[in-house]
Formats: sequence, C-alpha cells, structure tokens
Amino acid sequence: MPGLAPGRQPQTPMLHEQQPSQPRTLLMEAAVDSIGLEIWTGSQFHSHRSAGVKVRPGIPRWTLTIMRINDANMAVTFVALLCIVSCALHAIAVSIDCSVAPLSLPWSNITVSPNGLAVTRGIELGIGTPNQIFSLRPSTTLNNTRVPNVLDCGTQSNTSCVGGKGGVFDSSKSSTFVVSLKNRWNGSAADTEAATGAYVYFNDVIDFQANGTVLGYPLVLNSDLVSGPEAGLPLGQNSSFLAAVTQARVAPSSVWGLDAGDRSLSPRDGKLVVGGYDASRLRENLTTFPLGTWSNKQPCPLQVSVKEVLYEAIDGDVYGLLPPTSGSVTGCIEPQQQRFTFLPSMVQRFAALSGYNNSYPGLTFPTELRPPGALQITLDNGYRTLIPNDHLFTPQRGSDQNGQYVVTNASILETGIAYNVDDADADVQLILGGLYLTYNYLVVDYDKNQFQMAPTVQGDQGSSANITTVCEPSNSMRDPEISRPDTSDADGTSRAAAIGGGTVGGVVGLAVAAALCYILLRKRRRGRQRADQQKQAQQGQSPRAHHEVYSDERRPSELALVRR
Repeated sequence: MPGLAPGRQPQTPMLHEQQPSQPRTLLMEAAVDSIGLEIWTGSQFHSHRSAGVKVRPGIPRWTLTIMRINDANMAVTFVALLCIVSCALHAIAVSIDCSVAPLSLPWSNITVSPNGLAVTRGIELGIGTPNQIFSLRPSTTLNNTRVPNVLDCGTQSNTSCVGGKGGVFDSSKSSTFVVSLKNRWNGSAADTEAATGAYVYFNDVIDFQANGTVLGYPLVLNSDLVSGPEAGLPLGQNSSFLAAVTQARVAPSSVWGLDAGDRSLSPRDGKLVVGGYDASRLRENLTTFPLGTWSNKQPCPLQVSVKEVLYEAIDGDVYGLLPPTSGSVTGCIEPQQQRFTFLPSMVQRFAALSGYNNSYPGLTFPTELRPPGALQITLDNGYRTLIPNDHLFTPQRGSDQNGQYVVTNASILETGIAYNVDDADADVQLILGGLYLTYNYLVVDYDKNQFQMAPTVQGDQGSSANITTVCEPSNSMRDPEISRPDTSDADGTSRAAAIGGGTVGGVVGLAVAAALCYILLRKRRRGRQRADQQKQAQQGQSPRAHHEVYSDERRPSELALVRR
C-alpha cells in the first residue's frame, strides 16, 4: 500500500513511470478532510502529491491512491467503505478543542533585513526555510497574506527599500517554497489584483516567533513597480491566515483582538491576539457593532456610522467637519492605514479652520505655527473618541536610508489626516485608521457577525497582559478541519502544526481498515468462485472463465486518465 508523498509537487507520477497496460477509469476522487483519495479500476496505480484535489482554504492538498482494484463491482464496495471512513473523519473533525492557548503576536519594531539595519513596525512573521523576516500591518480588506517580491528592491541589501516594504521575499532562498496555479492554490478567495501588479501564488512554512509554526501556509508574492505592492497580514472575513492558525491548532478560534499600540514620539507596542483578546487593555466595557455589508462603495467589514467630527479651531470655537447636509457618514475601520481619510470637503474645512497655508505640502505646518485643538469623533450610537493635539500633529517622519521610521524634519509638523482636496466626496471612502485604533481596542467575531470596541488603556503596562480566550463550538473553527495536535513544550514556549497534518494518521489508519475489509471480501468471493469451478468440473462442465471487468467502454481519448 503506497504511502503519502509530501513535499514539492512532482512533474510526473512518483511510482510506475510506464504507461498502463490497460485503460484505467477514475471511479472516485474526493477530499476527505485534507486528504484526497483516488480509486481506480485497471492494472496500474500510483501515489503522488496532487494539486488537483481542492480542499478548504489553508489546507494542503494530498492524494493517496489506496490500491488497484481490478473488479468494478468490488470497487463499488470499496468506495462505500471509504464513504464510511469519510463520515468517521468528519465526525472527528467537527469536535472542538478549546484548550489551545490564544496566539499572541506583538505589534512592534521588527528588523527585516539580513544586515540588521532595516527596522519596520508591524507584526513579525518568519516565512520560508530558513526564515525570511517580515513586519506586516494587519488588514481587514485582505483575505490572503501578501508579501513583496525581492525584485522590487533589487536585492535584500537595499535596506531603505526593504525597510519601507516591511521585508521582501526571495523564493530562491527557501527550500520549502512551492508555487501553485492560482485556481489550484489552497488559499482563500482571491483578493482584488491591481492592473499593474504581478502575483505568484505559493505555499511555504511560516513561524510566529516562539508561538507556533504552520506548514503549507498559503501566500501571495506581490510585485507592483507602479503603485507599490500591497502587503499585509489578512484579517478579512475569509482570511486564510485565521483559517490556518485555527485549523492547525495554533489558536483556539478565529476571534481576534487588536491593540494597535501608539506610533507617536512616545511609542507603545501593540498586540494581535487570535482566539481571544487582552482584557487588560480595556478601559471601559466593550460596545458591540454589527458587521457591515461589503460593497464597492463600502469595501470593508468593520463599518461604523459617523455622526459627528468636531475640531477646535484657532479662534477657540468648536466646529463640525461633516458636510451639513450629509447626515451620518459610513466609515471603515482599517488598521492597515495609519492616518484618517476624510471626505475632501471635510479636509478643506479642516484646513481653513487650522490656519493651513497651502504653500506647504499636504497639511503640514511650520513647528512655530502649530495649530491648536483636538479632534473628536462621535458615532451614531454615541461612542466617542478624542484624538489629542500631540497625536493629531506630529513632527514629520518617514524612512531613512536604512529603512527605519524616524523624524526626517523636526521643523515641520504633519497632520494625521490624508490630504485629498483634489478628489470628489463621492469617490472617497471615509477611513478611521491606525491613529483611531491607538485609542480604541478591537474585538472581532466574524461568526457572530459582529465586532466590539472599547477605549484603550494608554501607557505601557509591561507584562500585565490578561489574555482572555474566546472559544465556543459555534466559532472555534468556522470551517472545521482535523490538525496535528498541539506540540507545545512543557513550558508552553513552542507550538508547531502542519495544516491538516493530524488527518494523515487518521486517514491512513481508517484506510488500512477499509483495505482489510476489501481483502477479506475479495478472498471470500474467490473462495466461492473456486467452489463453483470444482462443482462444474465434477458435473463435466467447462469451468466458466472469470473476466476482470473494466470501465473501458469509452474510447481511450475519453477516458479520465490523470497525469499530474
């Protein structure tokens, strides 16, 4: 009985290179959890890793050909046995284990270049073998992990470029890199692709510091020399990242909590928690909001209705920035973007009230002419957030020659609002970005179609985190899969799992049981045939020849021969 053949996808079958001596017909090809099963009639068989069996997002595809079956009737019996195997595996798969600790990923400064110079603030991932380090901002508009191509920077020694992109991936330096066709890739639904972008769909190993490892993780290599690659850690509604870490039992559920930290001159690290949230960061009780409906006009899941945006002007009075006839405006909460994006008419009004001189580029001010006032945002349900002056106006910062985010001009103040006055209100989506999330903690539960916010405790609390697990049978695995059991060390410092890896032993064991049943049935049938032949010989009749039956009634060109 052939075993599984993990690793890179072969160009030819791994067993039996010769052409089959008789036609074969594929009777069944199905995904039983993360294992593809093929049943053939005919005289040849092979076993290989296959990209032809489509399984759930984040699950590597495997094909296991159990054995050759030369009798079509017996093949039907064997197929029935495997159906029983499938049902048994599904029953195991839907069992929920909430004992896995939540996955905690710091949002902090990460060194992303091999020479140790380029530093970027984000969530650290190690991709490939050996690891190539990335610092990615979370994104609710992405469902798959996108990483920039090294060719966009030329080489990894271009530290300014590498740091600005949060790391770049060189596929030639990873021994576990496996490229895939887009329609056979095991990621989630494809994200929108830019017309000027180039995309390579592949699988590789990812590591989360000491928090866990996932094998066969789906990624997208993104290159765009025109508008720049869109890289990010996907936290969308169909996130292959959330699916992978839950199915691999690196996290107990797909619920996630996010503390964006503070990017001001007094920075504070943030943290992403998958499978729960950090209760120590909540200053008040959580307020619940329904998920928004994704559309071209509102392309985001975390939607809120903004009732009022107030700004204290240089004359000391407080003014509203929303257009007077607009009423409430729907906004997206999006951590991948740092600044606010307001409607252009709101930006024009803010510029006038703050004393902006358009001789300076994009809502910047001389340090000596610092505008007064703070920004207050109120949602329809009364939820209110105050952005203080020292966070609304900060010294101009950017990437230096080493790709590090530093103050580039201390004599200029920049505003935490994107300057878009040349656009039309109808063409702009209001976005509450990372600056808004500095003051608001997020807890997102896609299974319950809701997200929650609470004012964030400011300041560094050191090691006083209070990680709270959120895990229920209804939301622990949105698309359940069996995974390799948690392999934590005794001190809990390391967890590793292959996506769908734990299914292998179960499938093989049950397949062996099914194969034994098949062998016993075949042996019994042959015994009856010999008895019939002996009886016929005693009666002087010619023994009736036993013919092996093949499903070869179609022309050879129509046969379902598979060559992967």
